Amino acid sequence: MYVGGYGTGGRVLYDNVAPWVAPSDPMNYLIFSTGPVTGTATPIAGRYTVVTKSPMTGFFGDASSGGFWGAELKFSGYDMVVIVGRAPKPTLLVIRDGGAELKSAELYWGMNAREADQAIRSDLGDRAIKVAVIGQAGERLVRYAAIMNDNAERTAARCGVGAVMGSKMLKAVAVRGHGKVHVADPERLNTLAKEITQTVKTNPLCQHFSKVGTAGDFAFLFSLGDTPAYNWSKGDFGGEGDPGVEKLDISKVLVGTRTCYICPYLCRRVVKVNGREVEGPEYEAVAALGSNCGIDDIDVVCKMNDLCNLYGLDVISTGCTLAFAMECYERGIITSEDTDGIDLKFGNAEAAIEMIHRIAKREGFGNVLAEGTRAASMLIGRGSEKYAIHVKGLEIAMHDPRAIQAMGPHYACTPTGGRHTEGLTLGFEIGRLKSDLPLPPIKDRFQTEGKGLLAKIVEDWRAFQNASGWCAFSDRGAYGGQLKFLNVFAAVTGWQLKLNEALLIGERIFNLKKCFNVKHGCPASEDRLPERLLTEKGKAGTVCKLHETLPEYYRVRGWDPKLSKPTKEKLEELGLHDIANDLYQR
Repeated sequence: MYVGGYGTGGRVLYDNVAPWVAPSDPMNYLIFSTGPVTGTATPIAGRYTVVTKSPMTGFFGDASSGGFWGAELKFSGYDMVVIVGRAPKPTLLVIRDGGAELKSAELYWGMNAREADQAIRSDLGDRAIKVAVIGQAGERLVRYAAIMNDNAERTAARCGVGAVMGSKMLKAVAVRGHGKVHVADPERLNTLAKEITQTVKTNPLCQHFSKVGTAGDFAFLFSLGDTPAYNWSKGDFGGEGDPGVEKLDISKVLVGTRTCYICPYLCRRVVKVNGREVEGPEYEAVAALGSNCGIDDIDVVCKMNDLCNLYGLDVISTGCTLAFAMECYERGIITSEDTDGIDLKFGNAEAAIEMIHRIAKREGFGNVLAEGTRAASMLIGRGSEKYAIHVKGLEIAMHDPRAIQAMGPHYACTPTGGRHTEGLTLGFEIGRLKSDLPLPPIKDRFQTEGKGLLAKIVEDWRAFQNASGWCAFSDRGAYGGQLKFLNVFAAVTGWQLKLNEALLIGERIFNLKKCFNVKHGCPASEDRLPERLLTEKGKAGTVCKLHETLPEYYRVRGWDPKLSKPTKEKLEELGLHDIANDLYQR
């Protein structure tokens, strides 16, 4: 019913975490979950997902990561790891070929994520072991702390999953396996895998992605008005003609590329920071730490990105929280007395770097910003709430719903807050992605008619993808549409799904997450966007017309518009009879 990923993980969370359990409570669950295609010969599918109750929102939280950790967990004999309770001292979980052991991590506590990863592999005597680890931000319960893996180069970033891991005194989970993931039809899977790999080598869209990665699309997305600047307040970046955009061209500092498990893309960027080759920033980091903070130096953004990786911080929430504080500083809501003497103006790179250090260590004003934008605005007061750009407490990702109208209802209603990975509609709205999905007619990205339905369909597909273990970038031409995904899924599982059946599974999973929120007290008033996005025109020249798209979204979702709650009939239609009884008999 739930396939894997945050589907099966979400059901475990729903069944076992009561509404009165706080995110940092020992009885909160921390779940590492893979999908059925993870660890197989399936290309572009090396993902694992972390599921928990989020410290950022108090509702459903999940974060996904690539690299090699997820596949290694499958090789060790497990699909999922469920962690509950709190250790009395810093602890390391080691999983090897079906066995699990808890060991002391006191030697690693206080290390950054990269230091701890390398020390753990050295001490365990196995350089090939894969480590998922928190840095100092997770140890200090920074609300948007991340979990890093593969030498602190890949990250399960959003929703504060690293803070939950830190609250359990769990420094790291190290996995190593020599097993094989068995599939239903190996010959068919190998044939399909070769076809997909060949497509990546020949398809212009795939080749472009391999060449530039996500960060290489920064200038294009900014030209669409999709990228925020100065805390989502201005249409330009650096003055008329956006001179700051060219200064954030990552090709100027690129020294190499990397890839993830069984992935023919080379989308990961490698740059130099302090003379060392490290993982470079993705598009989200360039926008969040760069343009949204008014910083136009790609070398500085690379350094900020690496600091976030070392400390274990979500770059989106870090950048957005800094941008919020910078606008408050520029407007006089906070002063240098509040910021420990730091001149926190837009574009001040030294101030931004210093504040990242202070956030991760919870020092001075960094202790306030470590709470995230919503909580920080409540602590600051003085009208600062107006400039806190978040949904449900989670900072919005770097895609502007004023430029892509279907992102309005998506951001407002996705259960985990301001996320883009659960339903980014951009590629469909500008006609860049080939699709077999039953999408409504799309005239352009500014129309509002049909955009509630578009958001719903894309969300359902993404939910199926994630639960299965695919990377979201697998949609970028490699599979040529959704039907080949289902053929690969059948080769792995023996289950030949039709497209409407896959979408139904995705819809079930999406509603499962929504039901967790309802059960845990999330009101309809949380389905909203920051006022700025609804009233101030962005670079695209318009506002987000949520009032036009939200009613349609509720209708096609089968949610009560007054309660923002799935109807009992909708839940029963999805096979969630026990959850329907749970929510409607309370």
